[in-house]
Amino acid sequence: MSDENKQSFNLEDESELNVNDNDVFHIDEEDNVKNHDNQWINELRLALERGCDLGSIRSIGKCRPLTDDLRLAVWKTCLDINDVNEYDYIDSDVFDLPEQSLIREDVVRLVRSLKINQDVEASKMSDIEAVITFYCKKYNENYAKGNGWIDILKPLITLEYKDRAELYELFANIRNRYISRCCEANGTPYHLFRLLLLYHDPELCSFFDTKKITPDSYAYIWVRSLYAGSCSLDVILHLWDGYFQHADQFFIFFLALVLLMFAKEKMFEMAGKEKDEIITFLSKAPSNLTIADLEDFCSLANHYASNTPQSFRKEFYSCLFDETDSSISQKASSIYQTLCLPVSAKELLQANQLGGTAGVRYFIVDCRPAEQYNSKHLYTAFHLDSNLLLEDPKEFGGTVDALLAAQKHAIEAGSTAGGEHLCFMGSGRDEEDKYVRMVVAYFLRRNIKYVSIASGGYRVLAKAIEDPSMITKAKPNTTKHDETSIGSTIKHNIVEKLPVINTQTTAFINMISSAVKTKSLEVRDKVKDYITNTSLTESTHPVTKHVSKEDKIDKLYRQKNQTSVFSLDGDDDDDEHASSSKQHDAPELVDIESWFLRNDMLYKYECEHFDEHNRTHPSLLLVSSTHLYILRKLPEHKTMANLICRRPIDTITKITSKKHFPEIITFRYGPKQNEQEEKSKMKTEVPMEFDRVYLPDAGDATKNIKLLIIKTLNMFDNLDEPVSS
Repeated sequence: MSDENKQSFNLEDESELNVNDNDVFHIDEEDNVKNHDNQWINELRLALERGCDLGSIRSIGKCRPLTDDLRLAVWKTCLDINDVNEYDYIDSDVFDLPEQSLIREDVVRLVRSLKINQDVEASKMSDIEAVITFYCKKYNENYAKGNGWIDILKPLITLEYKDRAELYELFANIRNRYISRCCEANGTPYHLFRLLLLYHDPELCSFFDTKKITPDSYAYIWVRSLYAGSCSLDVILHLWDGYFQHADQFFIFFLALVLLMFAKEKMFEMAGKEKDEIITFLSKAPSNLTIADLEDFCSLANHYASNTPQSFRKEFYSCLFDETDSSISQKASSIYQTLCLPVSAKELLQANQLGGTAGVRYFIVDCRPAEQYNSKHLYTAFHLDSNLLLEDPKEFGGTVDALLAAQKHAIEAGSTAGGEHLCFMGSGRDEEDKYVRMVVAYFLRRNIKYVSIASGGYRVLAKAIEDPSMITKAKPNTTKHDETSIGSTIKHNIVEKLPVINTQTTAFINMISSAVKTKSLEVRDKVKDYITNTSLTESTHPVTKHVSKEDKIDKLYRQKNQTSVFSLDGDDDDDEHASSSKQHDAPELVDIESWFLRNDMLYKYECEHFDEHNRTHPSLLLVSSTHLYILRKLPEHKTMANLICRRPIDTITKITSKKHFPEIITFRYGPKQNEQEEKSKMKTEVPMEFDRVYLPDAGDATKNIKLLIIKTLNMFDNLDEPVSS
């Protein structure tokens, strides 16, 4: 901040602000450590001088607080404000709105509260009033007291903006990009926030519902002003530094969740207080934040964001943030009518395929009638007939206990079917799903966290499944018991899906123990398939596969007259029988930051992805411990991307590069087993799928992926060692 502006503003707690200016997300006490940490500021300053983008700022800044001299330039870049183009502002001193006196009154109150130097006080007032007036005329909006506009302008006028046009662009971009539509009382943002609270803390949500305290009663100014109306000026400047770098329009809801978690204990202590007293206490919660609190505040919000289903963003984005969407009323009504957080079929399948502990893992509960479930069902879904809730409530309660025990054991055993997040699935037809909502409400009344419902039910999910092995028929039960007993079905589900449940499942334990002690590769593959609950048939035809170290050949990954699998100097012209990966359905929309924060993600590379027409698209190549992903960036949504490619590491059969352009890397994948069998019978060549990318850091990327493939090939070698029974 210039000396003139420093004299213009007399901020409260100025000494604390100066001391902690760079300590919001990374607090160090030693001076030498601080000097080392501040090297990123110089790097960011140079990047801004060269004209960097949001990605570069986020990579360097890592959502840390900024110095006064960099704040304006960083915010403009994050808000996509370009000095090259003329600002969309027409200056005028004609202040003739019906509510002009109210605007002027609020402007005077704001400027005087900041204790601005009298030399610039009049010009600041005029700037603010001009910006608000032009915005009202341009967007046909009416100014209202307490609508948050004045609060948004509060931190902006402390910046060294060059004129009214730049001030207007800052205000309009924040208002249009980050303040959701329909923020009036009982608006859609507050209903969405209640769904998120219900998902993460149903007990606290039930407390508010009992007291008839709705989110708009305490969070109105939080949402309308992006917390500027509730936090002190120094806190909001540092909070917005990280917020704009993070560039997540839904992040405001997760920050609100953290505020409620902080206040939860106090809320329960105030159970006997009047409703208005509780609302007053809650609405002032952000005012208690200090600069030292922001690191934990934002870290916890990130935790909630990464532990929440992502498909709700795509589901509700247009009705919250897209001004061009004309179907807002229809989409907004879906928020009002939703019993709990919806999850898309694609997200369920993605979580199923990822395995491990990455991201949100689902325990899928199929609530269709027994005959439908027995006919066809997702191979990781457990059955719970919703009709039983009315037919035999006592048995239903016992069945629910058994199901929750099965969920616990599935998580402990590392089963593909295991996950902390419960997702209930009906048939997708209203006449058949009338009791599914009652089942969901039953779990919510028990204050069970992470409860969601599958959008479209089994009907939509079945259409989204490409791999037929993911759909299985229930095995006939030879045990004599009532076939309509859901408790018996649950027990059968447990034995079918979990690798290990408990010591009482003797036959099952013996099966695994016997198989592990057998060194036969065939038996080991069957054990592996059994644990992951897949049913791959043995093929007598040769298939493209990885070799193991037991194969007695001179050079691994090499056949006669074949170049090296990891060739980085080949011509890469063997595409005669290859086909580029294509998107058969609409690509899946994902949040980039959430994927970066996943625990299993090992490497991230900027790249250009070639589509089937050899057109390039700015993308990200991500590598986890088990999969290779390509995320295609969306120019209109800088925080989102389309998931173009998801490939298991162990299906990569060849990595090549162009002879004259070694940065152009091609990943080739082996065909699926059933495709190989069909083509072998027809004596035709099986096309090998591939993905081609331009990788500036090709050497490092291919080296790391190669090591991961070798590690994957050796992951089951310990089965050859004796296992004690």
